[in-house]
Amino acid sequence: MGTLQPLEVVVSETTPGDGERGKKTGTPTRTITFEDAKKALDHDLSIMRSVGRILYLTLYFALFINVLFTHIPTARMYEQASAVSSILATSGSDAITPSSPIKFFNIAQLSDVYDWLNNSFVPAVFVTQDQNGNELPSEDYARIGLFNKGLGGVLFQVYSKSIVDCTAEGSLLKLYPYCRQNEYYEYDSYMYDEYNITLLPFNLTATEASNKIAEWKEDNLIDNSTHRVIISVLTYNGELEGYVYTELTLHFQLGGFIKPELSARPTISIPYGKRSSYAADILVWIWWGMAVMWAFAGLYKFWKGEQRSSRQEWIVKLFYLFSVEAVVCVFYSIWANIVSLLNDEFLQVSLWKIADPKAIDIEEFDILIVIVYLMDIAGYTAALRVGGAIVIALIGLQILNRFRFHPQLNILTRTVGNALKQFAAFFVVFIVIFATFTIIGCMIFGDRAKEFSSLDNSMASCLNMLFGEFNFDSIRDLQFSVAFFWIYMIVVSIVLMNMMLGIVLDAYQEVSKASYNKTSNRDLANRIASMSWDMICELYLMLKPGAVLCHGKIRPRLLARALRKELGENPDASSTEFTMETLKSLFRDRDLQLTEKEFTATEKHIEQGITIVEALNSGDADIKKEN
Repeated sequence: MGTLQPLEVVVSETTPGDGERGKKTGTPTRTITFEDAKKALDHDLSIMRSVGRILYLTLYFALFINVLFTHIPTARMYEQASAVSSILATSGSDAITPSSPIKFFNIAQLSDVYDWLNNSFVPAVFVTQDQNGNELPSEDYARIGLFNKGLGGVLFQVYSKSIVDCTAEGSLLKLYPYCRQNEYYEYDSYMYDEYNITLLPFNLTATEASNKIAEWKEDNLIDNSTHRVIISVLTYNGELEGYVYTELTLHFQLGGFIKPELSARPTISIPYGKRSSYAADILVWIWWGMAVMWAFAGLYKFWKGEQRSSRQEWIVKLFYLFSVEAVVCVFYSIWANIVSLLNDEFLQVSLWKIADPKAIDIEEFDILIVIVYLMDIAGYTAALRVGGAIVIALIGLQILNRFRFHPQLNILTRTVGNALKQFAAFFVVFIVIFATFTIIGCMIFGDRAKEFSSLDNSMASCLNMLFGEFNFDSIRDLQFSVAFFWIYMIVVSIVLMNMMLGIVLDAYQEVSKASYNKTSNRDLANRIASMSWDMICELYLMLKPGAVLCHGKIRPRLLARALRKELGENPDASSTEFTMETLKSLFRDRDLQLTEKEFTATEKHIEQGITIVEALNSGDADIKKEN
């Protein structure tokens, strides 16, 4: 059967003597043949297949969500990463007092770096005593935020730039003769990097760690030639069963200020433990196998179709049938890599070596090994998130696509489809206007406002203005700010956004009018509901294989099977009239006892189905003529 579209169906049922044309009664008026009845019941069966497919996809959706949150426990990962990062990279007021030292995100110049290391970072990380000043046992050393165990030590990586002659000439060269080698010069920047790596092991006390940092300051480990400082901290939380690789980076900008940056990458530590099991994966693979069999069956049916399909049609069909299953395979291949890395013997040996805070033979290389592994695992975890999101999106789209047979449930997809046809021209205009304002904002305010200091920042600011999230105070005192802001809001936010909303509303009004107001569509929706009840009855009667009647009529599924058998054995029976006697002949082996009321209900059910099939075929023909 073709794609079902909600079309207008005119059902006229009269009986002799009614005297009113169009008055509905219980007696059908048309002559029904076996072939007509078979087509109507086959059409009903195609609808029920769609309903069944929706139920299957919904369960698939739920099972995969369970797997997704089992393998990527976002709540636990956020809790752990947030606890570590909020302690290591504090933020807040610029005020510096003995009880409120400098915060990480307030670092602005070179002297702030050492102040932050001594007064904020070291006391938070190198914890060897409790709140009463008593010595902690070694297993409780370096507990960040109570439950996050530091591993090995803190790794400092310092990248410095070589000093080169500035490119200016004359008096400017005399004013500023030496520059740091950077990407603005013709040289290969990485050839001139100087790299130092230093480890502060966790067996040090806070005082000993501060003394080490004081030695670095005297040796100018971090000075004016520094380009970037990366401070790496590894932690493990046994309560949440996860690692966190925290990277605190200080970027020394050419303008003379320091830009702090935080990156916390949480990962799981035990792929299958007390919080997860193989059961969820097994259920998903069972459903995946069913989906693959369904897809190959659909592909075979498509290949056996009467019309020869083009290459484009084959590509679309293959994508529709196998896209979800292909991405699920990619998802599990990524998961297999994560499990393999977590269980890698080299990683386990390295973790065992750095597990003891009192160990004195820990080297920078031991920490680097674990960092590389955890960075790889974090990268695969990010890819796993993307793969899982794609699977969820594809299953959700397939569920919406399966609603197309229903005149009311398919409103969203039809509205979006109709609106997209008009959006093409609108988006061209919108992009041109939006890009114009983005560039103008960058040119006018870029040298004085961070929000417009680059094209990326300017684009983000224009988007924030569009959704009411922009802080106008950041450019209030700048020249032309009021004119720029109000012109942008009027043109883009008021005019263009309302045009887009109008396009969507027009499309929705057109679709909803066709879906809700036509009698035919309401009748089709009611028939689908009736068939759903019949399907529930079929499930109940599976325990009673000898039952023939359901809801006062012959079971549609049983009748369709009998008609297919009869027409298969006797093709000439296709023109046989559907009567009480011929209906009983279809069930000769069951000695069917059928009342007039039950026959009338069965005949009426079939006639309604025939009318809908004819209307659909007529509608398809009209659409082809219009095209």
